[in-house]
Amino acid sequence: MYRILSDTMKVLVVSDIHDNLEAISRFKLAVLKENYDLLVVLGDFTSPFTLKELLNIAPKLIGVFGNNDGDKALLKNLAPQLTDQPLEEVLEGWRTLLMHGFKDQKLTEKIVYSLCTSSYYDIVLYGHTHTPKAETIGRCLAVNPGTLSGYLAKLKSYAELTLSDREVVARIIDLESGEHVTVSSMRK
Repeated sequence: MYRILSDTMKVLVVSDIHDNLEAISRFKLAVLKENYDLLVVLGDFTSPFTLKELLNIAPKLIGVFGNNDGDKALLKNLAPQLTDQPLEEVLEGWRTLLMHGFKDQKLTEKIVYSLCTSSYYDIVLYGHTHTPKAETIGRCLAVNPGTLSGYLAKLKSYAELTLSDREVVARIIDLESGEHVTVSSMRK
């Protein structure tokens, strides 16, 4: 469980980096101006050298492996808190599920929809599809940060969550422009 002693918790969410070090450099420049409490990585670092670049962005890092992560043993050696999907966490009182995704985009979206409509989770964070999305499904906020690498996608993106005990706000941010592509929120 992750709880911050201030009024809000600020979380960065990334996925599908695929060893794009140039994108990581831009990401670090964009986010190091702010103070974030947690970095969530939803898989597909690909190589350990990519993970090393992410380790000091926030005080804590949690995440799951994706389908393109090569040397899981070395990745886990760098960040023992990484695990196979799915991972359940409680973030600032919100029941949260972290996953990468499964097979194709349609199956991943069906699984996310099922998890959200089950009413068990407040937030489902997922990747794999390379399609950024933040939407409310029932009483659940489903967030896909898109792909930080930009591979197989129209844009390079990441997500920012701001959580309090009463509300969560998700913003999908275009890495190149810094603009908010999508904003979605939910109240308890």
